[in-house]
Amino acid sequence: MASEIKEPQDYKRKQSKANSTESNQQDFLDLLLSIREEKDLDKMQELFISIFSIYGLTTDEVAALLFSTMKEVLNEKQNKDMLADKFSIDITKLGAEGVLQVQRALLSAYVDKANAHEA
Repeated sequence: MASEIKEPQDYKRKQSKANSTESNQQDFLDLLLSIREEKDLDKMQELFISIFSIYGLTTDEVAALLFSTMKEVLNEKQNKDMLADKFSIDITKLGAEGVLQVQRALLSAYVDKANAHEA
C-alpha cells in the first residue's frame, strides 16, 4: 500500500523553492566569506549600501544603525578591555558623544596608518 501513496504535486515545487532559498543563502554566505578573506573595505561598503537600499533605509536610519553597530563593537569584551587598559575609557559610561569621539579617534588612527602604508 505504501507504494500507492503519491507525493502531492506541490511538494516538488516547495522542495525546489527550499533548495533555491538554501542555494541563495549559501551564495550569500560564500560572498561574505570571500569579502572577509579579501578584507576589501570598498566591497564591504558596496555590500552594506546595497543592503541599506534593499531595506529602504533613510539616512537617519542608516546613521542610527551605524552608531549602534559601533557601540556594540566597542562593547565587545576585547575592545572594552583594550579601551580600559590602554586609555582608561569605560565604554559603558559613554553617551552618544563619547562613542562618536572614540570612533573619530579610531578613524583618525586608521587614516594615519593607511597614509603611512601608501607612502
